[in-house]
Amino acid sequence: MLKPEKGAVCVTGAAGGIGLAVVQRLLAEGYGVSAWDLAPGPLAEIGDPNFIFETIDVRDLAAMQLAAQRASEKFGVVHGLVSLAAIFRRQALAEIDDETWDLHFAINLKGSLFAAQSVLPMMRARRAGSIVLFSSTQARTGGALNAAYAATKGGILGLMRSMALDVARDNIRVNSVSPAIADTAMPRMAMNEAVLEQRAAANPLKRIGTPDDMAEAVIFLLDPQNSFMTGQDLRVTGGAALF
Repeated sequence: MLKPEKGAVCVTGAAGGIGLAVVQRLLAEGYGVSAWDLAPGPLAEIGDPNFIFETIDVRDLAAMQLAAQRASEKFGVVHGLVSLAAIFRRQALAEIDDETWDLHFAINLKGSLFAAQSVLPMMRARRAGSIVLFSSTQARTGGALNAAYAATKGGILGLMRSMALDVARDNIRVNSVSPAIADTAMPRMAMNEAVLEQRAAANPLKRIGTPDDMAEAVIFLLDPQNSFMTGQDLRVTGGAALF
């Protein structure tokens, strides 16, 4: 099998709504994809020879290091990382316990750090690569009953900017995507269709985002043609929260 000319992209949280859209878009663009998640879910239907699935918990650095090495061996080079794995649990501020707080930080924030650490050695070796982390508009706005989630997404912005400075000398770019509300399972855990319709009507573009909207932002940030863009947060919000 011919190896994809663009190399491989590793994707955490790949079986979620945005993750699936990102995987499909990457394959369409000619990338090899190493998809990482706890279970394949809809990814099990993908039969593309440029696709592999790895059962991974993002709290396990060693497992991700091995998966990144396997991606490098299969596809030639690891060009990119898209870090999507995250949890979201609504809880009143006064009721947040150690388990809930620590789990958000272990998966959402430390998981992103571990994912980046797993691909950086091979990116540094070839002096090229692009890392895309996922934050959220809640990093800036906060959210009622969402303190743990919002705190981790704020941490992603600080991690992204610091990482961008740390690896710039190696010609590796690090950016992030901050979605507003998108049509995925996560917001549906907290609101019904009527509320989603209200949110869509209040958006300047009169709709909520889609997984494909976020995937397009990822493709833009991964593209080597955007070689002078690093340390930036791309807000895909339909015009909401313009600050």
